[in-house]
Amino acid sequence: MVRELRQNLARCRKVILDENLDLKTRERWTQLYNNTSQILNQLLKDRQMRDWEKRLREIEKHRGIPGRTVRHQIPPEPEMAKPEK
Repeated sequence: MVRELRQNLARCRKVILDENLDLKTRERWTQLYNNTSQILNQLLKDRQMRDWEKRLREIEKHRGIPGRTVRHQIPPEPEMAKPEK
């Protein structure tokens, strides 16, 4: 998918830079280029987020192994005093 989007961007760029084409055609290809680049960017962000989540799960899995990491406990917050009636 990423490869196809990059190929489409290259084709769009080639048409956009072709000075022999009329301005209206180049403008439509510019819009297509912008839309395609937004889709590609979102796809890459989603892929990166999945990779980070996968790495986080692996870290959390390893933390569960005794002796590998030290777990720090956060002390509970003190309870607020209830107002007297």
